Amino acid sequence: MPGHAEKVWLLLVALTGAGAWLGETGEPGWALGLTVAGLIAFKGRLVIDHYMDMADASPPLRRVLHAFVVLVPLLVLASQGFGAAIARLTTIG
Repeated sequence: MPGHAEKVWLLLVALTGAGAWLGETGEPGWALGLTVAGLIAFKGRLVIDHYMDMADASPPLRRVLHAFVVLVPLLVLASQGFGAAIARLTTIG
């Protein structure tokens, strides 16, 4: 019987597979963007809570990591809504 860490790891693998499948087969749009952003946030939180041993870390460090888990999905959503503008701003030439 797998232990807790193994169960979390299997969940992360399944979520990664689901994200890859969605990326290949999903219909582009806000529903897919929100789903992917949610998967990213959930997986990030799982990693922080179960593998990075943040329970004993300083509160400022925990806040930075939790902010990162919120920031990355927000950037995914920003690219969904403003992708063309971001591409224009970041293109050389």
